[in-house]
Amino acid sequence: MFAQALVDGLFSGAIYALIALSLTITYQPTRIMNFAQGEGFVLGGAVGFVFVGKMHLHWALALVILVIAGVVMGLIMERMVMLPVELSGSRFAWIIATLASALIFQALFTMNFIGDTLGFSPPVDRSYKIAGAVIDFQQIAAIVISLGIIVIYDQFLRRTLLGRAVRATAHNSDTATILGIPTRRIIVGAFALSTVVVAIAGFLWVPENGINPASGLAFTIQGFTAAVIGGVGSPRGALFGGLIVGLLASFANAIFGGLSANIGVFVALGIILVLKPSGLFGKRMEGH
Repeated sequence: MFAQALVDGLFSGAIYALIALSLTITYQPTRIMNFAQGEGFVLGGAVGFVFVGKMHLHWALALVILVIAGVVMGLIMERMVMLPVELSGSRFAWIIATLASALIFQALFTMNFIGDTLGFSPPVDRSYKIAGAVIDFQQIAAIVISLGIIVIYDQFLRRTLLGRAVRATAHNSDTATILGIPTRRIIVGAFALSTVVVAIAGFLWVPENGINPASGLAFTIQGFTAAVIGGVGSPRGALFGGLIVGLLASFANAIFGGLSANIGVFVALGIILVLKPSGLFGKRMEGH
């Protein structure tokens, strides 16, 4: 039982880590926590459902379509969120803007997939038995891909000129603009990239579990919890926060039943926020 809980927790934790990373990518240059991020997760499931499950396209071609759809959705979301923020001048306008965006996209998905559970058969339908636990090839692939994306983005921030520009914008966008850094392009790119990342997470999730078209906000909450535990703005924090949330929920479910899973996660969140308010890997930073 515990071996299976470990496997399931690592899989779900890797997915939550990708969601947390997508929130981090948007947060770094904007200081905005995008509560519509989960709709990108649903987009990934919808692309897989339509193009792999129904049209039977190769998963690689569906992935190309997913990246294009994710970029388009990210660009639309950037205007839906940033335009009200820029026009209102309020430091809290992003809350209403991101929630409104989430509800709009949720309504669109619900209208187009009424009564459907979004999912498709995994590209490689194979499983292995290790120490009494059954692990699917899809779960192994999701863990490896998630880890790879997070490591690549972390190294991108640390070792490339554009990554340094992103960090400079995150530190002080006004100073970055004065220094000639194209902060506007960085923000637009952050929305596009974060939506692609979270859509990939949805694409990896649905062959194992499927999702409801209206479940985007639930996944946003899981990713947000992981990001806060790990430290908002830290890719490494997103990884460890996601794994903590996934493993805690999985073991709590195995020991106490399904209703206790979220309770254990939020108790851990409360403890970490009391002991280290900025999260495990976060730095104290004031939001706009």
